[in-house]
Amino acid sequence: PEMRLELSIAVMVILADHGDSLSFPPRNQQRRPAIVTEAADDPCRRNYLGSLLSFGGGMLVVPSIATAAEGDDLTSQLFNEDGSLKQGVESEAKFRTVEFEWADASSSRQEYLINIDGSDTNSGKYPAGESKVKISYDLPMKWKSGSSGGGDLYTDLTMEEGNVKALSKITIYQPPGLFMQEQLEKASTIGIAKALQVVPDLKDLAYADLVGGRVRQVGATKQKLFDFDLAVAPKTCGQSQENLGLGFCPFDTIYLLTGTVVDERLYVFALECDKDQWKRSNSDLKKVRSTFRVATS
Repeated sequence: PEMRLELSIAVMVILADHGDSLSFPPRNQQRRPAIVTEAADDPCRRNYLGSLLSFGGGMLVVPSIATAAEGDDLTSQLFNEDGSLKQGVESEAKFRTVEFEWADASSSRQEYLINIDGSDTNSGKYPAGESKVKISYDLPMKWKSGSSGGGDLYTDLTMEEGNVKALSKITIYQPPGLFMQEQLEKASTIGIAKALQVVPDLKDLAYADLVGGRVRQVGATKQKLFDFDLAVAPKTCGQSQENLGLGFCPFDTIYLLTGTVVDERLYVFALECDKDQWKRSNSDLKKVRSTFRVATS
């Protein structure tokens, strides 16, 4: 009974917050499965878990109401005695830009250009061409830059738990050859992995489920960016609590992807995180993806 009551409260909270944006198909209307490739299966799992992910944190949670008796008030939580912001709070709204350039030397190039976490994997391999493309994205200042070494890149300095990373990896790549925007427009039909010509490092995307997607335009040129939210579930998860008692495994890896075409070249941003990182930092992760830019210089 208590579990049913909590679930009912959770549903009412969601309806109150999202009632204007929620829509439900008629009972006799068959839902279209959110399929990505021919390798994806089990639409029941996709529909159920996809709906959970769409609320941001991945689980239905009843928000708790904090009172003054339960801890310090908001002022003491944010400010020191001298009136200055506490460490970590100041960096909440500040960002640093990761920026690099690629020079396309030859249209006959047969290999990918790849940048992982701000570093080119094939730097200096190709001679500089006349045309350069500037690629950038922003990261919150509250995440470690990794310049101090020790593998602490993306560690969130505001987390009380200590060494907690906000995400696993950011990959940006450009496939060889020329590319037409129409292929991105057909991504949901031909498969996201195929449309984005994913690098071998991201081969798991061929088995991913499409959770969400949209097209947005940025800048004075109204450059089109195609966003895809994908999630991958393990093939088995045993009898642990992870299977939610529903007979299938929940997603354990989430990918936020963006593809755009500039001068008939495809550029792809791929942010990877695990389910715990998603629950903690999904709002920041979406903001990072939204700052991805490609511009000719």
